[in-house]
Amino acid sequence: MNIRKARVNDTQEIRGLISSLSHFYLENKNAPIPEWFLRTLDVSEFERRLSNDWFTHFVYIENGDIVGYISMRGASHLFHLFVAEMHQRKGISKALWRHAISGDKPKVYTLRSSLSAIPVYKRFGFIEYGAVVQKEGIAFQPMRKAP
Repeated sequence: MNIRKARVNDTQEIRGLISSLSHFYLENKNAPIPEWFLRTLDVSEFERRLSNDWFTHFVYIENGDIVGYISMRGASHLFHLFVAEMHQRKGISKALWRHAISGDKPKVYTLRSSLSAIPVYKRFGFIEYGAVVQKEGIAFQPMRKAP
């Protein structure tokens, strides 16, 4: 398997991956990524989360490049899940998800899905939970999954 724990020196590559996918999660594909979201990708924020036992991070490597990234907050909240566009539909997000939840099983998993990713999460067993939320150019659907 090509999955390993993310490291601080992966930050720029992960940030590039997430930025390259902004057309999937921004309401206006030509708008800049909101500052509040960019802050979650800062090196200092990665360092804070990587040194905090409350978060776990994994990357999927192919040919030496990071093509997938997952971050969990606690054991039950999917914080980030991104797969490079040219590597989508190859099972990478599913592999990252299974890897991230391979430990303790909480009663409920939660996430805030970009609208374009809802079908992926439905295949994982998630359902919409509540109304779509819009925050400064990014719309997301709260979702949850009971084991």
